[in-house]
Amino acid sequence: MSLENNLSFEILYEDGYRLGKVNLDDHIENTPYILLNNKDYFQFGSMTIEKPLSYLVAETYKRGKYDLSTVPLVQIPFDLPIKEAKKLSSLNISIIKEEKGDCLPIYLTKYREINQELFESIPKKSIYFFKRIADERILLDFYFRLKEKYPSSIFFIDSKNYEIPIFLFLGFDLFLAEENNERFFSEYLSNPLPELVEMYSNGSVNSRRLLRILYKEFYNSFEVHLRREFKRSYYIDDISLDRPQVVRWRKEVEQYYTIPTNIVLLLPCSAKKPYRVSKSHTKIISFLRDILKDKYSNLSQLILTSPLGVVPRELEDYADYDIPVTGHWNQEELDSLSGLLCSLLNKCNNPVVIAHFGENSPYLKALETLPFEIQYTQGSLEELKSILDANRVLWDKEPLNEYKTKAQKMFSFQFKKEFDLPFNYVERRKTTDLTFNKKIIGIFQNKIKVNVIGGELIKDSLWVNIDFDLRGDIFSKGIISNSENIRPGDDVIVQKNNKCIGVGEAVVSGDMMKKLNRGKVVKIRAR
Repeated sequence: MSLENNLSFEILYEDGYRLGKVNLDDHIENTPYILLNNKDYFQFGSMTIEKPLSYLVAETYKRGKYDLSTVPLVQIPFDLPIKEAKKLSSLNISIIKEEKGDCLPIYLTKYREINQELFESIPKKSIYFFKRIADERILLDFYFRLKEKYPSSIFFIDSKNYEIPIFLFLGFDLFLAEENNERFFSEYLSNPLPELVEMYSNGSVNSRRLLRILYKEFYNSFEVHLRREFKRSYYIDDISLDRPQVVRWRKEVEQYYTIPTNIVLLLPCSAKKPYRVSKSHTKIISFLRDILKDKYSNLSQLILTSPLGVVPRELEDYADYDIPVTGHWNQEELDSLSGLLCSLLNKCNNPVVIAHFGENSPYLKALETLPFEIQYTQGSLEELKSILDANRVLWDKEPLNEYKTKAQKMFSFQFKKEFDLPFNYVERRKTTDLTFNKKIIGIFQNKIKVNVIGGELIKDSLWVNIDFDLRGDIFSKGIISNSENIRPGDDVIVQKNNKCIGVGEAVVSGDMMKKLNRGKVVKIRAR
């Protein structure tokens, strides 16, 4: 972003928290950053930022000259009566229209209509200073909307202690060096994982409330800034059930996965991942292969678990996680699981559902409310064989190709579009290849990474469109159009004249790609 002082901000990486580079007249600093607090200014590395000053004293106060100036406004107490709050907010709006400055304080009230008038009057600035107000809903709503409007701006919050990891996770860039802020700041950035945020949220009532409201009420605003990655995750707290990445898994399995056959086996999860290498799943898979022979893939398998809910056998490579197993499930976990399972089974035509759980299994409670007839094995392999024999007509027919079905479901899930192409999945000693008509179109390493040949086959899934010769990474100014369902970390297809000319990894979401003033939006892997 370029203002009077030629300041620019570039997002280098985003996963809720964002790593950025600030450039002011060739002085470069990285964000997030802890500001040093001086009398009249903040020290941002080699840069100085004027502190927010009250408009009521600005004319008489001797203001220093700093690298970045701040518009002086009237600070409005959050719970001021509406009549007084409206007068002061109107005064601030008139000041904003007249005063120049690189930075702007944001003074919110408890009145949404006043806040909306303020929002509509806010111009593009280098830095916005937020105060940690008592109403988290008002704060989060205003922040996400302003960030969507001006994604190339920098955001400051005067939060403290246990809330620092949460506001970092939210994408705030600047904080104050006071109390224990530096400790929490450093600990989070050294290991920026959601489970650490959830752990720190237990530090105070306010921090826990903040995170719970974020998870429960701001999924749509927050999820677009989270990487779609499938690395190992830890779910150690009840609040993990509402973690946006977990909610996204359930939503995307429901939307992009279809059970391939109408005879479905429900199985418990295992501690070892992927499930198929665990002792319990190795045993059941071996048993099923002995019974079904080459018709093994005609029996669909769904693994039930918490907090993800349901993991289809074909997608188990994406589900790498660990949880404390106690055998106790709360009602919210059961409802989440049964809701997703019901949605998947509703896509089937008269499904025959087999539940392979012991008679005291906690999973059984999640099945009680399902509107389907379910046949139970009580954990007995003999009973499972009996049920399969009784339903032989459903599976003893032309076999599905196991690995082609797996590859097809993986492509559909990862690239957000159901494909009906004969992809194949070939496990080798050190790699897993993905093929089409015997040609390698990509590899699997925690996620599918296609090459240009593979990109051409799925070019209308997650894509960006350019009109220049591709020689390196793509910057925001080079994007003509793109699919909006791209998330940071996604593999994306680069198109020119409706042809795939490269593939790479998204730095930011599709919605932000064209809104940014500068910076890379796709890191090219192959062309």
